[in-house]
Amino acid sequence: MISDPTSLYEECEVLDRLELRGHELEALLNVGIIAPVARRWSEPLYCAATIDALATSYHHTRMGCAIWWDFDLRRPSFLPAHAEWSPLDVPFYPFDDAEQQSRARRIYKLKKACAPGPYPYPDRLARYRARMEDKATKAFEREHGIKRPRKNRDIDVRIRGTHVKIGRAKLRDLVWSKTLIRAAAELGISETALRFLCKRQNIPLPTRGHLNWKDPKKRPPKPALALQLRSKPEKGIRLMLRRGGRGVLTTLLLFSACPGRELRS
Repeated sequence: MISDPTSLYEECEVLDRLELRGHELEALLNVGIIAPVARRWSEPLYCAATIDALATSYHHTRMGCAIWWDFDLRRPSFLPAHAEWSPLDVPFYPFDDAEQQSRARRIYKLKKACAPGPYPYPDRLARYRARMEDKATKAFEREHGIKRPRKNRDIDVRIRGTHVKIGRAKLRDLVWSKTLIRAAAELGISETALRFLCKRQNIPLPTRGHLNWKDPKKRPPKPALALQLRSKPEKGIRLMLRRGGRGVLTTLLLFSACPGRELRS
């Protein structure tokens, strides 16, 4: 949460303050001259101090040149061919740095090649804008002393009405310290559900006979936890298990281990 909402501008205020149109703001976002520093739900918010600093005649001209810059002519494309142009003695004008200039060169080259069609790689633009937004957000938080709360990475699921909330390290220690049947009973779930939960959370399970060693020091050590990769939430995985020798099939519907989602077994 940002404690000082007065230091932020909404998108409509940015357009009014900088005297821009919607497509012009999109072009500046694609290049990286402007980037949001926060979001209210899905609406982007911009640093008011940065926007106010850009609301000058020099930056207004510079942003216009950046939007319509022609890298072949090294001048804005909206100027007539006979008009005189004296570039300012500013490094990388009208861009901020070499990286931003190189980025704009690639974008404008592809746009010119694909005109009048749309930009061919919108996913690349989205990733670049997300990186710029993350970079601007971190700089804004450092400047204003804003500290985000740490993300809770504990497992939080419901399995057949039983709420299971436990850390990955604690779950790893639990399944390596006792049999899966006793560990599942301690959590209030079945052994099968515990196996699938560990597999989904990328938690290694001990091999069969691990607890048969009389001396605990001779047992294989617990492996380190692997990084939990982010995955898209799945609608469901339907598995068919054969129970006993009668050929009775049981269906298990597993949902992603997210708060509020249920794991049925």
